[in-house]
Amino acid sequence: MGVARAMLFGTLAIIPGMLLALAGHLLTGSPDDWSNLGWLSCYLPFFGCVGIGVYIGFRDDGVTSIEEA
Repeated sequence: MGVARAMLFGTLAIIPGMLLALAGHLLTGSPDDWSNLGWLSCYLPFFGCVGIGVYIGFRDDGVTSIEEA
């Protein structure tokens, strides 16, 4: 269940990641050359959101069975 949940959360985190990457790209003035600023403003928010989504999906809440929930 942990891997499936992590994949689901990572996939769902793509949406806010794309919005944050677009906002970062627009705030930096849409540069034509991909310097370090391009990496920080576009790729870091996107992959950061996906990584956090996967981390939250793998995190165990301590509930091990349905009866305990």
